[in-house]
Amino acid sequence: MSPHANALRWGTFPLRPLVKEVIQSLDLRLEAQAIRTTIDIPRSETVTADREMLRRAVRNLVLNAAAAMPDGGTLIATSITTPEALELEIADSGPAITDEGRQHVFDSRGIDERGATGCTLAIVQRIANQHGGRLTVANCPDGGVAVTLRLPRTIALEAAA
Repeated sequence: MSPHANALRWGTFPLRPLVKEVIQSLDLRLEAQAIRTTIDIPRSETVTADREMLRRAVRNLVLNAAAAMPDGGTLIATSITTPEALELEIADSGPAITDEGRQHVFDSRGIDERGATGCTLAIVQRIANQHGGRLTVANCPDGGVAVTLRLPRTIALEAAA
């Protein structure tokens, strides 16, 4: 577990309201860019994490997706739960990312080929690591990119105990 894990303020809370809150806080920007949003997260979905840090991670994921769609598009937030982990995915309909771009997606010093700053994903990666999780980036089959934040259930539950 990360040496910073003890500094986290662990709690269990519903995921959907947190994602909705973040998206609503960015409504003006998303509307100005003609970005439609869909939240496909079960109302019963809960997560055990540091709420404020997870909120920051979700905000950065949404900002990253918005940067890739300056002329509009669709942003979809979904979640999948397994006994081992919760996966929160933020997918956009912007351009795909090249293999070379994927190599630098977490580089905090620049702007990627899709218009996003590497800093946003570097922050999310750090938050994922502090929770014992990971961040992955993949092209969607129908275009766009999906960024998935995977938070393990067992480490979070052990740390919260």
